[in-house]
Amino acid sequence: MTFNHLPKIMRRVEVLRQTFEDADKKIYLVGGIVRDLYANAENIDDLDIDLTTDATPEEIKKIIQPVADNIWLSGQRFGTIGAHVGGQTVEITTHRSESYVSESRKPVVKFSMEIEEDLSRRDFTMNCIAIDLSSGEVIDPFNGSEDFSNKILRTPLDPEISFSEDPLRMLRAARFCARYGLNLGEGVMETIEALAPRLEIVSRERVRDEFDKLLTVPSPNEGVSILLTSGLFEQFFPELQEAGINWQELELLENDPQLRMAALLLPLSNEQGINRMRELKYSKDRIQQTENLIKATLETHKEDPPVDPESYRRWHVLAGDQRGKILELAAWSGRKNTINAMEKTRESLAHELEDFSLPLSGSEIIEILGITEGPEIGEAISHLFDLRYRNGPIGREEAEEAIQTWWSNRS
Repeated sequence: MTFNHLPKIMRRVEVLRQTFEDADKKIYLVGGIVRDLYANAENIDDLDIDLTTDATPEEIKKIIQPVADNIWLSGQRFGTIGAHVGGQTVEITTHRSESYVSESRKPVVKFSMEIEEDLSRRDFTMNCIAIDLSSGEVIDPFNGSEDFSNKILRTPLDPEISFSEDPLRMLRAARFCARYGLNLGEGVMETIEALAPRLEIVSRERVRDEFDKLLTVPSPNEGVSILLTSGLFEQFFPELQEAGINWQELELLENDPQLRMAALLLPLSNEQGINRMRELKYSKDRIQQTENLIKATLETHKEDPPVDPESYRRWHVLAGDQRGKILELAAWSGRKNTINAMEKTRESLAHELEDFSLPLSGSEIIEILGITEGPEIGEAISHLFDLRYRNGPIGREEAEEAIQTWWSNRS
């Protein structure tokens, strides 16, 4: 097994290696960084450094206290201590085994003193490889490196045990297959299909985050296919299971989870998709931006798309700073001819699109009309925007005259 970038990583954790050796404790490099070292990933400097040890969380704190710039304890109840050491951000976790019990949404964590037990409780064999920082020994009890080389995704234990212990692993399986071009090992798909309902015990936040990770894979198609085939979508986004979504061409879009989510939701009603995003605990800002992406994209699908000056001005304001993403999504959904026509309109309007501010403020409208503040001010401003969309930029004198005429007609 060859790790071309391992010397670089070993230099980054040298202080920790020495510190744990002095305390007579073992410490190992584990997790995704080992897998990606084996894959000779080019972004090795950006990967998280995850370590595991036979020291307890209390012992970890005492051992690293003299060499850590700072320590954080948010993961201590799960056995994880985070720290900055020698300019590196690291997470150090006591060897453990964990599982979900019955219908609980929280895993029960048990510590272990054996690295092999810790590895056996991880998700897939390719992630069950550890490197002893002291000796450089590679510990691979489940032949994860061979599976990874052969493009096979297997669980270290029987898949029923692994997926029952943490059902989120079924979603991870979809992501890893998409990211690394893997095939599901024997019995894995059948187990996912059987245990898919168990995903219900996983918090919606964890499901959301894992789904977003899949949507950032350069080519997520195989992963989305697994979610559809296995029925996993039925457990957390049933609308996508039923809608006949256009997932085969997701890879043609930028690997932006917000953009790709909007693409998946295009065939749904606005209420269906947005309500499901709320249930998955997406932020209000994320939901609003996704809703805007879809709404502005669907404008390009209408029989009268925004290609004339007035409708384009309205669309331009609706799209806001998401215009680039909306145009990408519109092209992806088959509206290239519409986009070409919209582009000609944009060029004809030139610099007028840079500023949609009005020449009159609300307080100035109150003064002009001689009225007190009320809903009429909002109506007046809407009237001026309608004029701006219809006719282009308007000056102050024209705006004052228009407001007075509007008020007379309204009265």
